[in-house]
Amino acid sequence: MNNIDIRRVDLNLLVVFEAVYREGTVTRASEKLHLTQSSVSHALGRLRKLFDDPLFLRHHNGMTPTPLARELYPPVLSALRILEDTLNQPPPGGQAKPRRVLNIGLITTDEAAFLPQLMARQGSAPQYEIVTSLYEPGRFENRLATGKFDVAMQPFAFSYPSANVQSRLLTREGLSVMIRRNHPALRRGALDLDAYLKLRHIVVAPRRMEANYLDMEFARRRLEREVVLRCQDYWTAARIVAETDCILTAPHRPMSSLIGDMRANKLVPLPEGLNMPEAADIYLYWHASATNDPDNLWLRQNLVEIFQAPQGSHGGT
Repeated sequence: MNNIDIRRVDLNLLVVFEAVYREGTVTRASEKLHLTQSSVSHALGRLRKLFDDPLFLRHHNGMTPTPLARELYPPVLSALRILEDTLNQPPPGGQAKPRRVLNIGLITTDEAAFLPQLMARQGSAPQYEIVTSLYEPGRFENRLATGKFDVAMQPFAFSYPSANVQSRLLTREGLSVMIRRNHPALRRGALDLDAYLKLRHIVVAPRRMEANYLDMEFARRRLEREVVLRCQDYWTAARIVAETDCILTAPHRPMSSLIGDMRANKLVPLPEGLNMPEAADIYLYWHASATNDPDNLWLRQNLVEIFQAPQGSHGGT
C-alpha cells in the first residue's frame, strides 16, 4: 500500500468503509448511511483505488473483507469515534453531548445479575445507554470488531485463535439449585445425587442453542437428567419452579437476585459429588482495538468490580 496524504483523502470514504464492513452488504450500508447504492458502490471503488486492494469480495451472502480490510477496520473505527466525540463536544454552557451506547453481548438472559448495579454506578446523570443482546456461544469476534458489541460475556472459556480478541476471567462462582421450599424431595434433608437426577429439570437457554454449558458438563460426566423445559429467562423459570416440582440448576448469582421476590423458592447447594466449579466460570471478551478506549474501559472495570464483589450466602432459610 502506497503512502497516503490525508489532505487529499475524502474522510467520508472512511465512513462508507466502516458501514460496508459492519453491515456486510452495499445495500444495508446504503440504507444505514441514507445514500443510494450507486453512491456507496462509487465510494467503494474510490477506496479500492486509494488502498490498491479489493477490500471486500462478493459472495452469495454479501461482502467478505480482505485481510487488509480486517487490518484497517479497528483503527478506522477508533479514529471515527474519536472524531465524532470531538465534534460532539458541547460548547461552554451548552447542552451535554448524546449518551454513548455500550453494547453487551450475552448468551443467557441473566441481566438481573449485574444490570441493576451497573446502572446504579452511573448515578443520577447517566453517561451511557446500555444495550444487551443475545448471541450464540463463540460467535462474537465480528460483532466486537464492528462495534456491534463493546464486550461479550459467556459462562465458559472460549479459545479463539485471533489475537484481536482479548479476554479475562470475570468471576468464578458456584452453581446452585433452585427448588420449591415445600418440595417433597427436601423432606429427607439435603438432595443427594440420585434424587437430584430423578427430578424434572428446567434449563434457561437462549433461542437456537442446542445445549448449554451445563448440558455439556453432564454429557462429559455421562450423567443423565430429565429436562422438561427450555425457556428464555430466569424469571420465567423461577415462577415455574415455585408452582411445580421442577428444579433449576444455574450459577448462583442470577438466581439469588430472584429469591427476594419469590419467597416460595430457595437455593440449595449441588448434591455432593456433583461439584462443577468450571461450569460457572464467566469470561469477559473485548476487541483489542478497544483496550484503551475510555468508555470500553469504564464498562470492563465496572463489570469486573460487580462480579467480583462478595455474594450473599445460599437462601436456604
